[in-house]
Amino acid sequence: MVLLFPSLHAATVIDLDTLHQDILSALHSDPIATKHISADGQWSMDPNGLLLLNNRIYVPSAGNLHTHVLQYNHDHILARHFGQNKTLELVHCGYSWPSLCTDVQQFCKSYVTCMRSKPQRHKPYRSLKQLPIPE
Repeated sequence: MVLLFPSLHAATVIDLDTLHQDILSALHSDPIATKHISADGQWSMDPNGLLLLNNRIYVPSAGNLHTHVLQYNHDHILARHFGQNKTLELVHCGYSWPSLCTDVQQFCKSYVTCMRSKPQRHKPYRSLKQLPIPE
């Protein structure tokens, strides 16, 4: 097997089927999900038993499911560690939960590798001047 991206071979690959099974097993313990499992309107069920909110998979707040979804869309080998806006767009295409925007912002701000590798976008600092010596 030839690695096309040798620097990325150590990245963790999260199994999507396992992630969906974890979401499915946590649905019955989430109060929001149990309230809307049989509801009509913007809530529905997919053939696999996952609860959908506006045709996106609802992720309950049990365990680290939110973090696992964010890692799948941000840390995946093909995702390339996008910033907040692109990660939010990728997550929002397939998943939904109440604090999605703030969770994505906190996740991207706390990711040390991305913060270290992104370029600074501020004006360069001016040259330092020595303070006058007090008399």
